[in-house]
Amino acid sequence: MRWLFSLRFKLAFSYAVLSVVPLAVFFFAVMAHIEDDYIGERSSEMRRTAFLVSNIVAAEGFDLLETSAWARSALNRNLDLRSSDWDMRILVFNDAMQVIYDSAETRFGQTVIIPEVMRAVEGYDTTNLRRDEIALYSTMSITSAFDATERIGAVLLVNSVADIFETLDELRRTLLWIIVLVSIVVVIVVFITADTLIRPLRTILRVVQRMATGQLEQRIEEITGRDEYATLAEAFNSMAEKLEQVEKTREEFVSNVSHELKTPLSSMKVLSESILLQEHAPEEMYREFLQDIVNEVDRMTTINNDLLALVRIDQREQGLNISSISMNKTVEDIIKRLTPLSEQKDISLIYDDVRPVQIEADEIKLTLAISNIVENGIKYTPNGGTVKVAVDGDHQFAYISVQDTGMGIPEGEQSKIFNRFYRVDKARDRETGGTGLGLSISHSAVVAHKGTIRVSSKPDEGTVFIVRLPIRRSD
Repeated sequence: MRWLFSLRFKLAFSYAVLSVVPLAVFFFAVMAHIEDDYIGERSSEMRRTAFLVSNIVAAEGFDLLETSAWARSALNRNLDLRSSDWDMRILVFNDAMQVIYDSAETRFGQTVIIPEVMRAVEGYDTTNLRRDEIALYSTMSITSAFDATERIGAVLLVNSVADIFETLDELRRTLLWIIVLVSIVVVIVVFITADTLIRPLRTILRVVQRMATGQLEQRIEEITGRDEYATLAEAFNSMAEKLEQVEKTREEFVSNVSHELKTPLSSMKVLSESILLQEHAPEEMYREFLQDIVNEVDRMTTINNDLLALVRIDQREQGLNISSISMNKTVEDIIKRLTPLSEQKDISLIYDDVRPVQIEADEIKLTLAISNIVENGIKYTPNGGTVKVAVDGDHQFAYISVQDTGMGIPEGEQSKIFNRFYRVDKARDRETGGTGLGLSISHSAVVAHKGTIRVSSKPDEGTVFIVRLPIRRSD
């Protein structure tokens, strides 16, 4: 019974209903119209005959009807009923509902209460289909020859319509068979079409189920073309590639974190064991080893703080504390704070205030992002070099550029520098005390502000970082 809840069955059933129901409505409408035409034509013929009989009786009087043979001869002569190919019974009533004439010769002189006749005597001529008798009743009032407003009786014509219903039944069976055959064909076509439409979805579902088990390398290759399914497959493959990349990045991140923490822990273990193994070590050695342990602890603390900063920025649900800030004032404060670091290496830290820029941003996260880029430039610029920071803007964006005369970044490495724990020169980076997370933090903070970071660099010539931030928030 599970197939009853499948999308293919629901789609096929819906199309089948939408196709078959109009056919059924058409069938009943056509049959009703044909029946109305047949009954209407017979009713019109009966009304004409009733009118003629009424006129004959009104002109000749009820005396004409005293002898049935005479009446039949007179009516047949005037109506030419013998040429008719359908059976019709004629009854004539006076105003007392007494049968004056009956073509079937069974109710002469009887008083018969018939609703249609009573209405005719009252002046309401009717034609009524009695389905229980399969007959048409048509009445016409008889008026006096001397006073057209005086009704002296009524004419009743009774005609069996069994022949019409037999014809309609035969036509109904024929049409019903045609509609059944057409419906069967429609249902078959609909189910085939539904299966064709659902087949690509089953392919996508199969791949999704495999990916749910961890097989992120799965791709949809069977669906091609330019329709919506092909577009969906292309988007899914793109998503799968990103998921696979995220998984690889996660694994690499965990590996890098483990490696970064393992190194200081190993150093601390070696230093501690060295102290324990030497019973009479001089005080200077103890101090040196303990200082090394403190340095490793500081390094672990820096790594931990940088990881926490990344987590806070990545938690988008936490949101940004947006306010209107002066980009010039923010960068100027960063320059003042980092000037002592640049002076230690005799590096010229230059600030170029090109144009006043007011921006809507989270000042704390943006300060962290710009600080990391500037500090990174100072760390990788040789003694006596230059780091230049400029603030500019237009009516849409703010631009912060950081240009240094440092070691530069090879072209093949530039796309990787924002990866977590990535270092262009790992040995040199350890000397500067970096964790490989600074640029990742900067990139995450800028992206959170819907901005971009571009890097341009040549080895041994220096590097330029350009941060572009929207002045106003769009959300």
